Amino acid sequence: SDQARILHQDKMMSLGKLAASMVHEINNPLSGILNYLRLMIRTLSRGPLAEDRREKFLGYLNLMENETKRCSQIVSSLLTFSRISSPSFGQVQVHDLLNRCIILSRHKLELQNIRPVSEIEPHIPQVAGDFNQLQQCVINLIFNAIDAMPDGGTLRLTGHLDNTKDYVTITVNDTGPGIPEKNLPHIFEPFFTTSQEGYGVGLGLSTVYGIMERHKGAVKVESQPGQGTTFKLQVPIYGMNQ
Repeated sequence: SDQARILHQDKMMSLGKLAASMVHEINNPLSGILNYLRLMIRTLSRGPLAEDRREKFLGYLNLMENETKRCSQIVSSLLTFSRISSPSFGQVQVHDLLNRCIILSRHKLELQNIRPVSEIEPHIPQVAGDFNQLQQCVINLIFNAIDAMPDGGTLRLTGHLDNTKDYVTITVNDTGPGIPEKNLPHIFEPFFTTSQEGYGVGLGLSTVYGIMERHKGAVKVESQPGQGTTFKLQVPIYGMNQ
């Protein structure tokens, strides 16, 4: 269907951006591991290992293990995001969802000198939805926030129970230039862009709008010029209106 094609097209655009930044993120720990291995090989080639060297080698191996785990986590997250699967609505852990999005976008944020801040309520209830589609929504909003802060800034990602107790609200807030009031009614239209502010390029925000409608939720935007922008996803709690 056209809807599925648009979703896939948007996902491939996001995947390309993620892959480009993750190549660098994976290369850094791999370079470190390679340097430690070369050092250990050179040391071992000189003869038996002294006791003090054994302790250093254990330290090197621990570092390499941690860096390898980090690479594995990055690749696993990227594979999960790229997987083509039929929509599967069920229970979604908000902590898992937002943590995965942070892992996927971390290096891109670092490259643009953007400080991520995450605030998720500890006992937030599960939401009803498709994990991959909700992840696509949050990633799109993070990418828009990054585009809005070319000179760096702060990205705040939060998750909390809505006052109605029917929804969980996920917010993505940036410290960019904000969106002029005249553009706000058009922000979720396909291919609409504010160009200078960096919001809404391509299908990103219109895709978010469509996904939230299918989840019986909503996406809202609050912005004032010079004061940044906040996007809010309202996702129904699992068990509500099922």
